[in-house]
Amino acid sequence: MIPKNSYQKEYIFRINKVIDFIDSNLDKTLSLKTLADVANFSPFHFHRIFAAFTGETLNGFVKRIRIEKAASLLMNEPEKPISDIAYYCGYSSSSVFCRNFKQYFKYSAKDYRQKMLSERSKIGQSKSKIDKLKESSTDYIRIVELNEKWKNLMKTNIEVKEMPALDLIYCRHIGQYDQIGSAFKKLFKWAGPRGLLNFPETKTVTVYHDDPAVTEIDKVRQSACITVNKDVKPEGEFGKLNVPKAKYAVGRFEIDVMEFEQAWNAMCIWVSESGYQPADANPYELYYADPENHPENKFELDICVPVKPL
Repeated sequence: MIPKNSYQKEYIFRINKVIDFIDSNLDKTLSLKTLADVANFSPFHFHRIFAAFTGETLNGFVKRIRIEKAASLLMNEPEKPISDIAYYCGYSSSSVFCRNFKQYFKYSAKDYRQKMLSERSKIGQSKSKIDKLKESSTDYIRIVELNEKWKNLMKTNIEVKEMPALDLIYCRHIGQYDQIGSAFKKLFKWAGPRGLLNFPETKTVTVYHDDPAVTEIDKVRQSACITVNKDVKPEGEFGKLNVPKAKYAVGRFEIDVMEFEQAWNAMCIWVSESGYQPADANPYELYYADPENHPENKFELDICVPVKPL
């Protein structure tokens, strides 16, 4: 179990504040920016923090709460029109609500209402399925439920330190974030003949511009980069990028391709205990070894999250 120290309690306070705000404003537009402002985190980082602490994406959480609230109203206010319930729960149209409801509960809203009212009439006032669902979802902070792999990852070396500025040449990748390898291949093919890969201090870096859990996957932007120690003229799809000197939470990991999400979540949990919060800047991964040269085909890297005092 991770100790709920004063720093982590502040994170939990802010997340609970957001959850309370969502519950009280289901009929409003609950954008990422609005909810991040409530939490006093930057929009870029808040979604990952929320997911790390609750086990749900922010969008998925809002959608689930809205659907479950609608189900409760369908059952408990049988005379209320379905269109009114849809509007009350934040849906701009009944058609969108009905489609989402059926996808979630496998019944249309009308059939669900009839089914639940019929069951209630047969068994009296016993708890309904939706009531049980609501009861089981009241504790949204699942720190004590971190799996063993997370706990092992938490044992890695993580510290807050000043990271130097990075001068980078990049090839931008847009789309499936786990397909960035194609951008690195193009970058290496371009950089090799120019002598940019011949320095022992050259490192490869992935800079994140969007959170793939927030941005539509076909619009997610990443930069596949190499470090350079001289002025290089960019051309075509190969551009220059500077990551300024700043304070980062830096975690050293040795992981396979399937463990990146867990490593990032481990970073979020660690930062929440550290007295820091993510700063409004781009996080990045700094690689030290090619997995093809690793005996277990693992990545050796630093995950670098920009931070500022909580």
